[in-house]
Amino acid sequence: MHATRPVAIEDPTRRWWQDIRAIARFELAIQQREPATVLYALVFLLLTFAFISSGTVELVRGRDELDKLAPLSIALALGGLTAFGQIITTMITASAMLRDEAWRTDQLLFTTPLDVRAFVIGRWAAAVMVMLVVYSALIAGVWLGALAPWVDRAVPWNAVFVRTMWPWLTLTVPTTIAVATILVAVAARTRRLLAVLAAALALLFLWQGCEAVWRAFATSALADAAASPSALVRAAALLDPFGTTAVQVVTQDWSEQARNSQLVPIIGLTGASRVLWLLIAAASGVAAMRVSVRVGYGTSTRLNVPGAASTRLAFSSGVADALPRWLPRPHFPLAAFTTRWTWSDRGWLVISALGVLNVIAHSITAPDAAVADVAGVVALVHEHSRLFLILLATIYAGELLWRDEDERIAELVLSTSVAASRLVGARLLGLAAAQGALVAALLVGAWLSIGAAHSFVPLRTLLIAGALWLFVPFVQWTVLSLAVHVLVRHKIIGHLLLIAGWVLAVVLDANGVDSPWLRFADPPALLAGDTLPIVEALWRATWWATVSAIMFAFTVRRWRGVTSRR
Repeated sequence: MHATRPVAIEDPTRRWWQDIRAIARFELAIQQREPATVLYALVFLLLTFAFISSGTVELVRGRDELDKLAPLSIALALGGLTAFGQIITTMITASAMLRDEAWRTDQLLFTTPLDVRAFVIGRWAAAVMVMLVVYSALIAGVWLGALAPWVDRAVPWNAVFVRTMWPWLTLTVPTTIAVATILVAVAARTRRLLAVLAAALALLFLWQGCEAVWRAFATSALADAAASPSALVRAAALLDPFGTTAVQVVTQDWSEQARNSQLVPIIGLTGASRVLWLLIAAASGVAAMRVSVRVGYGTSTRLNVPGAASTRLAFSSGVADALPRWLPRPHFPLAAFTTRWTWSDRGWLVISALGVLNVIAHSITAPDAAVADVAGVVALVHEHSRLFLILLATIYAGELLWRDEDERIAELVLSTSVAASRLVGARLLGLAAAQGALVAALLVGAWLSIGAAHSFVPLRTLLIAGALWLFVPFVQWTVLSLAVHVLVRHKIIGHLLLIAGWVLAVVLDANGVDSPWLRFADPPALLAGDTLPIVEALWRATWWATVSAIMFAFTVRRWRGVTSRR
């Protein structure tokens, strides 16, 4: 008789962990190909870099004499940006958990014998890893800002290293893990994007409420130096999901020297706040494990899938016939498609939302004198949205060129009979329409916020001034960015050159180079109380429009010869 070979029985636990690793690796591979992930990191890097290296961006309210490289300043900046980046956290977690609905593969996925716990844990682990990489751009921005040659750094580099890594590890990392876990649990239970957005907004409102309690106490403490935090203030510090309230409560009695030199201790109220939210996140995660993923839950949640209906004709052919003969006739259906695609793109929506939220936040907290007239309001919106507009112009101008390569339809598009001037003009026109809608949202958001907190200014005048100070430069930056991409014929090099150019613009500004002939698409400066310099703004816009027209002609001429070198 022949001996029978024993059949190996696979360990279920080992198989379960293998499934988790496979799901996490698959999700990470998808996230690596997402351009929005790079955009998120660029937002954080540019914000922290601008905060440290220039006076155009302020991330710490009431900083006064506190140095930007002080441990407390860096801790508050990182905590505030973690809260500010709540939309980014939401989109990363929502896309990880709800991608199957967006791709319409959910019915296939959930008919497999895959353990729902392995699915949730794998997607959660991948989302957390991606967010930690994105939020590490905060560290890079602080370091690059501290290394800028025009920054007067009074502390050695090793001190900057410690002052940056400590709040990132003790504040940003636990906060990111806790918030991501809560949002993943909501997504796993509801399978609805709106529910995830509602949970994210609830966390933001809770943060704002805790900050309001602290500000009320701090205002009263100015009159009474012996005041100590009440039970309500300490409860607000514990309940703050992002930890900034606890940091401020702990450091309220510090001397000026301590505030500029000491690290925020993790033992005490700050650490207790992070432990509490990690426990809340763990409880929500356990609850998510106990629920089975439903199949057949109706309409799919589409995150970034433009519909085919977006190619329908949006303008009548009579509009093209009414244009002067010397103007290029753009392909209006393509322009409408470009507008729809832009506003359905996740990266565009996230960065736009961050810009609008930033403007609204500064509008509410601005002094009355700074926003008493149109000039002051336009100056505020310009200052606090410029970085976001430059980033959108830089990235999405490149997408006008390289999206065909990404979708693998470049050869098909180039083989059509549509003239290059119509093709380029239509895409620029569609992107400009999306940009105009964003500028209008920025201005109306500021107008409503300032009106609610202070007093209303004339909306019509505000929109006209905003067109000159925001929309026209926005479009001109886009034309410049597209010309650079067509010139270098390489997606990554084009983005790097443009980012280096905007950094150079910051350097020129720091060194007092303010000639309008050298500062591309830069409108005249505004101060609250001054008369709007409309004439100067018009001739600057005309000059840079002429330069942009030359760049447009160059782009059209070289468009057909661009190859997919990336």
